[in-house]
This record gives sequence, C-alpha cells and structure tokens, in this order.
Amino acid sequence: MRSTREVRRLAAVLLAGDADSRFYGEDLREAAHMHSNRLYPLLTLWLERGWVTDGWDGPSLDGSKRYYVLTDVGRRELDKP
Repeated sequence: MRSTREVRRLAAVLLAGDADSRFYGEDLREAAHMHSNRLYPLLTLWLERGWVTDGWDGPSLDGSKRYYVLTDVGRRELDKP
C-alpha cells in the first residue's frame, strides 16, 4: 500500500514542473525518495486515471527512456488540499 506521504512527495515533484516538463522514472524516484516498487505502480494508476501521460525518448546508447508528463487533469487533482 502506498502511503499518503509518498503520494504527496511524488505529487510535489510533478507539480514543481511546468506544463511541458518531462520526468524520467529514475529522476522521480530520487526526487520523491521512493523505491521503484512503490513508484511505478503509482505512476501506472495515475496513467489509468489520465493524471499523467507517458512517452519514449528516441534510442540512445542506453536504449529508449520512458518519461512522464503531468496532465491538466492531474495538475488539478494533485493540487487539491
């Protein structure tokens, strides 16, 4: 189960960006101080709710990197007190 504290930390990281900010999973994990096993299920839930969208950066030496972008709906939902 995800703690409210983890949700708030991840929300704060995403809300700190502007409307076009892309966030990589590893960066979110570090900034929100979350373990991957807790971060990715939460991101999956938020994808299903339409709070974030995702995409892939093109191929690189390390392979493609997945990124997440906070949607307007997500910004409204996560910015609620």
